[in-house]
Amino acid sequence: MAISTAEVSKIAHLSKLSLEGGELEKLAHDFNGILDFVAQIKEADTTNAPAIDHPLGHTNAHRDDKPQASISQDDIRAFAPKFEAGFFVVPRVIETDA
Repeated sequence: MAISTAEVSKIAHLSKLSLEGGELEKLAHDFNGILDFVAQIKEADTTNAPAIDHPLGHTNAHRDDKPQASISQDDIRAFAPKFEAGFFVVPRVIETDA
């Protein structure tokens, strides 16, 4: 299977990319190189390879979700530099023209 410059042009159009000069040919060449590499990987004998879900053998660490008491607003207020109407007040970081 090979990717033509016409297919690259269609992909570029769908992606709203503007390609110039030899970019179509270069991308078609790069896509075909990727496909060739995938074809090489497909040829590997994996019949005796164990199935893995993570290359380093990591597993998810789960904890039980147990309800517990939360911190009161009075306790939170003690740590907040500025607190109004149940919310933290922070400096504005986004400027607007309005």
